[in-house]
Amino acid sequence: MEDLGNRVRTAGMLCWPVGERKTPEACEGSRKGAAPRLSRPPARPARRAAAENLSAEEPAADGKAGAVPAPALPDDTVPTPSVDRRKRALSPPRGSDSDSPRHKRTRPMPEEAERAADGKDNEAVPALALPDDMLLEVFKRLPPPRDVVRCAAVCRRWRRAIAGAEAACLPTPPRHFGFFLNYDPSPLPPFVRTAGVALGVGALPVPPARRAFIVDSRGRRLLMRELGPGSIPDLRLLVCSPLDMTCVRLPSPYIAGHRVACSVLVPGEGASFRVVVVLFGSDPNHFEVLVYSSSSSSWEAATGPINRDVAVRRGPSVVIGDVVYKLQGEDKRILVVDALNMKLSAMPLPNTGTLLYVGNHWIGKTGDGRLCFFAMREQLTLVKWVLEAPGKWAEQRPVNLRSLMHPALVGDLAQTKLSAKMSDQLRGCKLVSFAAFCEATGTLFFIMADWVVALDPRTGWLQRLWHNPDESRPLGDVYPCEMLQWPPLKDLGEAHAAGGVC
Repeated sequence: MEDLGNRVRTAGMLCWPVGERKTPEACEGSRKGAAPRLSRPPARPARRAAAENLSAEEPAADGKAGAVPAPALPDDTVPTPSVDRRKRALSPPRGSDSDSPRHKRTRPMPEEAERAADGKDNEAVPALALPDDMLLEVFKRLPPPRDVVRCAAVCRRWRRAIAGAEAACLPTPPRHFGFFLNYDPSPLPPFVRTAGVALGVGALPVPPARRAFIVDSRGRRLLMRELGPGSIPDLRLLVCSPLDMTCVRLPSPYIAGHRVACSVLVPGEGASFRVVVVLFGSDPNHFEVLVYSSSSSSWEAATGPINRDVAVRRGPSVVIGDVVYKLQGEDKRILVVDALNMKLSAMPLPNTGTLLYVGNHWIGKTGDGRLCFFAMREQLTLVKWVLEAPGKWAEQRPVNLRSLMHPALVGDLAQTKLSAKMSDQLRGCKLVSFAAFCEATGTLFFIMADWVVALDPRTGWLQRLWHNPDESRPLGDVYPCEMLQWPPLKDLGEAHAAGGVC
């Protein structure tokens, strides 16, 4: 008992507040009549305990520790030991409801952070984790062919799955989804769908007070020029892909005092492209060639003289490699622009033996990449020439378009009086003219009696596509949106052996 009393007295001296020491006799006197008992002191608020401890440790003015007087206690009361408690953050005790919003854990656990850093969290990208056979089952259930094409543009693995031999079950998209028209007074060119795929350029960043019209198209891209009220001193061009729903606004070069002879879209590898613009200044024998590259997002310019007067004419263009060919029908010449060396020249047309005017002749290219020229003789005779050498044209066998009309494909056009000669309109004939040529598929488009008609080189038949309901707005050129290749590996700049993952 004596040893226990000594330990209790020692504990009482050590736990008494700083500044007031109690002797063992004082402690012994305060416990007279009370049973020796050690009990847990009552908990105090953390802030109050911290404040008291700080006050106890502050030095007094005389350099000694400031004494905090102990409260007066009755003689029979055991002093409560002072316990220094650190402030702790509020957290739910064990067994509480941890799903409440207040106690929701937001910081990831170490194993979760490590799994996310290693890219092993497959729950974030479940579609990319599907095997190829399940991907094909999903692709088969996409109703429009446009969605399959867009899936092929997601990543390399999906592209290889769609282009693989197992993808024969997928529906092959049409070679042409439809065509666009420069249809006045529409502020944006409307799209006429021919394969059940609705496209459009309604999302173009064109202010309402302005309008945009198509100046060239190639593959699935459109080259458009923005115009506004009054004269615009700069050339505002946009390159958009309605199928991919993308649009690029090109830097606007200053062209005041110049006339735009041609603006041509030149496709590149993958998503890259170039835009070639030819300008004629006040001097008719002076030209400027501007080439925009999507890789550098900038223009390059070159100027020079030309040895003959070249007027600004409306006409189609063809791209073969790095060379742009622009038809100058009234001048009986083809403008040749070398986009790589930025040079300009001209070449003569073949001897057609017929009068040439707007609409009855066109240019294109063959399957092996040679320039070709089309013309309409008499009423419905289509003649084709192929450029075999510089300045040497070879005439091909003529074709009578009337023999390519099947009533099931062209309807009443098979019995309609049609002619490519403008003078035959006085005798009640409906005019026939060229409208477009698709370089990837070799398809020719015509306007026949307010109908858009396509000549498919695979079948050799004419097929009418769309009828113009408003005769007050005559049809001009059409701009088809075509699929360059299916499967889409080459079209998207990939090879079958391309490595990598999504």
